[in-house]
Amino acid sequence: MTMRKKKLFLSFLCVLLCAAVVLTGVTVWLHCTMPDYPDSLGSDPNVTEKITGLYLLRQAAQEPDTLLIFGSSELKTTDICTHPANFFADKRCGFQVDLIGRGSCQSLVHALAIAAGGDALNGKKVVLITAPQSYVEDGIAPDLFMANFSELQVLSMLEDDTISDEVKTYLSSRIQTLIDRYNEENGASLQQHTAAGLLTKAKADGNSLLSTLLLPYRALSCWALDAKDRFEARSIMRGYSDIDTPQEPTEIDWAAEEEAALAQAAQMVTNNDFSMQDDYYSTYVGRKLDQQAGKDSGLSYDVSPEYGDLRCLLEICKQKRMEVLFVHVPMNGSWNDYTGFTAERRESYYENVRSIVEEYDNVTLLDLTQFEYEPYFLCDTMHLGWKGWLEVDRAIIEFYR
Repeated sequence: MTMRKKKLFLSFLCVLLCAAVVLTGVTVWLHCTMPDYPDSLGSDPNVTEKITGLYLLRQAAQEPDTLLIFGSSELKTTDICTHPANFFADKRCGFQVDLIGRGSCQSLVHALAIAAGGDALNGKKVVLITAPQSYVEDGIAPDLFMANFSELQVLSMLEDDTISDEVKTYLSSRIQTLIDRYNEENGASLQQHTAAGLLTKAKADGNSLLSTLLLPYRALSCWALDAKDRFEARSIMRGYSDIDTPQEPTEIDWAAEEEAALAQAAQMVTNNDFSMQDDYYSTYVGRKLDQQAGKDSGLSYDVSPEYGDLRCLLEICKQKRMEVLFVHVPMNGSWNDYTGFTAERRESYYENVRSIVEEYDNVTLLDLTQFEYEPYFLCDTMHLGWKGWLEVDRAIIEFYR
């Protein structure tokens, strides 16, 4: 080796060494300066990083008195008094709920997050809420999936030895299909050259050689994404506070709770016969009511990729030895009768979900589908309302204790 080559080689080694020292220093600094996970953060469903990140999810899962609730757009209805964020406020029952999800967070999004949770979620209790509108023929839309996509979660999932190769291959194939569809529909090239994109493609194609060659790229990407995630989590956590656990959990007067819920519902539902909140009805239904009649006469939830995603989600929970309370939400019977989505087709959807859930002995099914005609059970066409959330609250307490 010539003197010039030796100098170049030594310079390269020095750069690598300096980079390693800097990276290690940043990692140590982040680890030492992270605040404790604040309880009140759990009650806020509007924190995107709880969905697209990993640090907040893992920290919440490790809290000894916290129950994770994974859902979708029903979590936004915090104006309803029986919503878990309100019902369990200030740890009145001796524990904190942590809400994870927003509109478009379907089974595949939660499957990826839980699979990436590592040891923090192993053996834990969680609540999963399914949304009827998720079971459309094409499943989750590519743009909605990409809005909740997490490279860090993908890389962590692929590294987790508690997740079977079969599940990893399924997730990788679904992710790649949605990435390809998104890029085709939008003329984009998202995730084409990232470690997450390349590794899921290699896994979906069964290319183990490429997966091995990408190990250094994966390691560097994991570090960068983890550091970014921690920076964001650090800033978020400083905006919330802890909640003192009451010495004795409040004894719930369920009759009084229902009376208060019905009183609020009567104030918020005054302009329609479908038990929908006034604002929702006025915005999305009122002036278009005649146009809605029979519009869903051809709609069916019989075939959907969502069923496969749901089975994958529950399989991940089983492999992580998790206990699951699964909330099977009803549809609005009177509204769906009006739009032409018949009771027979609704029952077919309900049974499809039941049959999958009942395959797993680690899952407790809270089947609320018999309440689809119950006034105030939902607050609009699809989301849990005053009486619906109260049923969920009751089940959560029994499940947690």
